[in-house]
Amino acid sequence: MTFEILSTPVNSTASLIFQQCLAEVDPENRSLNSAMNEVGGYFLEKVETSPLSKDLWNKVLEQTDKEKSATQNNEEHDPLLSQLPVTLRSHLKNKKIKWKSFKDVKVASILAKENNEKLELIHVMPGAKIPQHTHEGNESFLVLHGSYSDEYGNYEQGSVQVRSDDHNHTPIGHAQTGCIGLAYTHGRIKFSGKFGKLLNLIAN
Repeated sequence: MTFEILSTPVNSTASLIFQQCLAEVDPENRSLNSAMNEVGGYFLEKVETSPLSKDLWNKVLEQTDKEKSATQNNEEHDPLLSQLPVTLRSHLKNKKIKWKSFKDVKVASILAKENNEKLELIHVMPGAKIPQHTHEGNESFLVLHGSYSDEYGNYEQGSVQVRSDDHNHTPIGHAQTGCIGLAYTHGRIKFSGKFGKLLNLIAN
């Protein structure tokens, strides 16, 4: 599953960020990503280069320092950022995470909705439950920190699950660590159960 996702052609910013995060968080994925980088590095060495002016180099260093400072300030404001992959921290360097809280579950949009695609951070508190639901279209969920379980199994850091409208599940955060994950979805979430209609109005 991991290799299939990493080898899927990137067709949007959301899918690019998701694949890069997937390549970062698991040792096996990092090895695959490292091999890909080595191949890319080989071809880069074949490209003819031009010397940079001193002024341009100084501007690059200055911009790098600004971005590093912005990232540090954001991490002080929201400690959760320090637990995220470098790809996400870089993307969020000048932005504050705007969480929406639903009792013991928090959701934050990472990218504006594009072609019915969404990229969201999901923070499930220890022992908290996301009400039973399915999805319109597929959802790919990458565990960034902690773990969770549902009717289909238990999922640790670095694992990725793909759910469709055929899967009706109730994710539960690990009792001690909870779970932080990255959700890449096509279409809306569809809550079922006793309060499904009300939850769908709130969530969508």
